[in-house]
Amino acid sequence: MKKVILSMFFITAFASVASAQDCGTAFLGTKTLYKSPVVKYTPVPKGYEPVFINHVGRHGARHLTKDVKASFTYGFLLKADSAGMLTDEGKLLKKMVLNLQKVEKGNTKSISAEGREELQGIGSRMYNNYNKVFASKPKLNITITKEIRTKQSEDAFLAGLKPHLKDSAQITEANDDVNLRFYDESPAYTAYEKKGDWDKYKAIIAKAEHVEEINKAIVSRLFKAEYFKAIDEMQADRIINDIWGFATIVYSVQGEAKQLGIESKELDFTSLFTCDELKALGRTDNVEDFLVKGPGVKADGLQVIIAAPLLANFITTTDDFIKTGTYNANLRFAHAETISPFAALLSIEGADKVSNDINQFDKAWQASNVIPLSSNIQWIFYKKKGSTDYLVKILLNEKEAHITGLKGTSPYYKWTDVRKFYVAKLAKLNYKLGDDAVEFLKNLK
Repeated sequence: MKKVILSMFFITAFASVASAQDCGTAFLGTKTLYKSPVVKYTPVPKGYEPVFINHVGRHGARHLTKDVKASFTYGFLLKADSAGMLTDEGKLLKKMVLNLQKVEKGNTKSISAEGREELQGIGSRMYNNYNKVFASKPKLNITITKEIRTKQSEDAFLAGLKPHLKDSAQITEANDDVNLRFYDESPAYTAYEKKGDWDKYKAIIAKAEHVEEINKAIVSRLFKAEYFKAIDEMQADRIINDIWGFATIVYSVQGEAKQLGIESKELDFTSLFTCDELKALGRTDNVEDFLVKGPGVKADGLQVIIAAPLLANFITTTDDFIKTGTYNANLRFAHAETISPFAALLSIEGADKVSNDINQFDKAWQASNVIPLSSNIQWIFYKKKGSTDYLVKILLNEKEAHITGLKGTSPYYKWTDVRKFYVAKLAKLNYKLGDDAVEFLKNLK
């Protein structure tokens, strides 16, 4: 077993833990709670009214995806405690882990009270902003994935939308894992996700942020010296990864904790970190999302082009509306791994920029801005009475988006220009409307 040795300098450098009260929430990345946007929309061109919405959203704030007891750290802490090898901070961590287990029991993989509020708000604002789309017995086409949290997100969204409707909505619901979990359909992407060249770029950030040293420093504060010496680098990494997951999920489960009478200080995992440690670990976490789900270091990377089937689906469902008017809105509920590649493929400014210098990635892309919890992309279509032309406004997280490289007046683009732009982008990727999505994804290299 590899032994971990700390120098006196190292201990001194990381001995003091700052209060989490002063650290903010910038480190949360994809676990950032969704904020209702405070925006003033650009006035709609004269005579145009909203007539159709194409939407895809991430599930709401959620609980952990696996039981606390299943984590490496849970068993490791109990064993160390039995041996009398926990420091005061280690004992505090154990208490917090046991409290979190109470909160999470029976709730794993589900959205939380915060998540329901996020989705209800989005649904309510969609009606308030575009109520004419939902006039007179609206027909909604809803698609979800196999994960229960997407169905729960649909229900929460509709709880915000439906009370405003004058007539009951006619709803069609289906599972669509191919278009919404496209990342599962590509063997090449699965291999890339497990171990792609992104690893080397993440390692650059981890080295720059001194992650290995940080892990050792935090673990040294949790376990007594004689026990700590036997903890190897891999174990330290697993412990910190678990604590990090606990620390970032707590913000999403405040409602459930309160119901159980558990105070925020009893789940304050971030108090075990210094502010600098939170920042460093958050940056290392975010760069992985940038490389695995975001635009990455080269244009049209595999992690982006896998969203081609969803783009094609947005185009064909829009074509179908223009031709038949069957549905007033297409509403999709999916995952962060859906939204981020799609936003990059759409060339949404702020979500599409690659970084040639990985040390500068967060100047080009911020996970908290692109894929917070309940993140969403909306195409809002407008039409003038008596005209056959359509305008489309694209929103990222309910904020008007500028499309890099698309000619026209932002944010109200001519649909004919948008369609031509995206069809050409798909053609560049050797994907045509009507192609079999599964075959396309299986053949990616």
